[in-house]
Amino acid sequence: MGRKKKKEELSEIELLHPYGLKGLLIVYDFRNVWKNPSFYLATIAGFLTFTSIVFGGYSSEKLLELIGKIVDTGLSLDGGLIGLSLAGLTLIVTFGSEKLLKSIVMLNVRRPFEKDCLKNTKIGFSGYQTAVSKFGFAVFVQVVSLIVLFFYNLVYKLELSFDDQRLNTCFNSFYLSLAVFLIIYSLFLVVQMTVNIFTISQMNHSLYFSECIEVFIAEIKKKDDSITNQGSRKDDG
Repeated sequence: MGRKKKKEELSEIELLHPYGLKGLLIVYDFRNVWKNPSFYLATIAGFLTFTSIVFGGYSSEKLLELIGKIVDTGLSLDGGLIGLSLAGLTLIVTFGSEKLLKSIVMLNVRRPFEKDCLKNTKIGFSGYQTAVSKFGFAVFVQVVSLIVLFFYNLVYKLELSFDDQRLNTCFNSFYLSLAVFLIIYSLFLVVQMTVNIFTISQMNHSLYFSECIEVFIAEIKKKDDSITNQGSRKDDG
């Protein structure tokens, strides 16, 4: 029975710590994508781009010129965004406060017991895991964006095309819309990461602020006790 219980505990711990890309998507919870307004704003931008191209009557030369500019802009942006995202991820994982990490994990362990009163308790992913997964997801999206843009840039440079001009127009319209979506979504993810870093810094400050308040109260109490003791000694004298 003891071994069985130990195995169950280990399996629960493993479920709370998935690895690899699959683990990243599990912790991030891919359903959050549909809850994020930035995804819909980027989708709207891509859709508007597609409709304006289809109904705008752009010539093939003008469309190719526009795609070339968008791709160049996206390649220069995404390269910098990936570096920024990796720097933020490294900052949290490597230089994060050990005290804050322990505090977040402890809060995550206590929360279900406080809410459910020891009935059907279930520990989920901690705030630290969620924060790191947001950075990881942002890097993943930006890398996918960079690969898509690089691929089309290669096609553009090699001057590959279909024999049917309508297929070329449809493909270019779709690709340009996809490129706009990926670039804007990548930029919105940077905003999300910035908010993420700010939230973690506030939590860190809150932890040290509480400790400083406790130390300050202890100092005042010690000083008051000292004054009280001195007064009692004078009275005795």
